[in-house]
Amino acid sequence: MIREVNAHFDSSSSYFTKNGKKFFYEEGIGAYEYLMGALSGCFTSTLKDILQEMNIQTQSIDLHTYGVKRESIPSTLKDTYIDITIRAVNRKRDEENIRKAVIRTQENCSMYQTIKCVSAMHVTAEVL
Repeated sequence: MIREVNAHFDSSSSYFTKNGKKFFYEEGIGAYEYLMGALSGCFTSTLKDILQEMNIQTQSIDLHTYGVKRESIPSTLKDTYIDITIRAVNRKRDEENIRKAVIRTQENCSMYQTIKCVSAMHVTAEVL
């Protein structure tokens, strides 16, 4: 499966497009913020699929995703963090299986596995 976007850069604007929608690089928001967003989206999508397969319902899933870049060149990510808060419909019954689902997600999320090639990955999960 091919995944693609088109990108444009000139002196007045920088953005990429997908299906006619523009995603602008704004001051303070650039490639690494989009990478963290992509990781968050992929991780959540994979986790939701696994939870559905396990018949576990959640009220919400929140992620705080961030990375620390190396100071040497190439300055790839050295450490990447995913802090997850999952609000379960039935925490008492499902907490252990939700934690297992998070581990399975780490094994199955393609963005996680891609970034893992250059960065140490750190995942925490809080189940409420």
